[in-house]
Amino acid sequence: MKIPKLKRIKISTEQELRNWLVKNSTNQQAVMIVTANKKSHDKHVSSEQVRDTLSENGWTARQSYTLDGNLVGHVASHI
Repeated sequence: MKIPKLKRIKISTEQELRNWLVKNSTNQQAVMIVTANKKSHDKHVSSEQVRDTLSENGWTARQSYTLDGNLVGHVASHI
């Protein structure tokens, strides 16, 4: 599976994602939201949290990808 080359937004908390979404509410380009994938990792944001937060802010989550073994990239676009 080929991973799309999109602007990557690295977040370590759900609040960081919320802040980024508010600042970029007019962004019409798809981006990749990157999170740590291990629940024990202090910077982990679950896929469910990412999807819910995106949805609450007028974005949609698309495909997710494993990146570099310990990161997950969530493709997101504005609705």
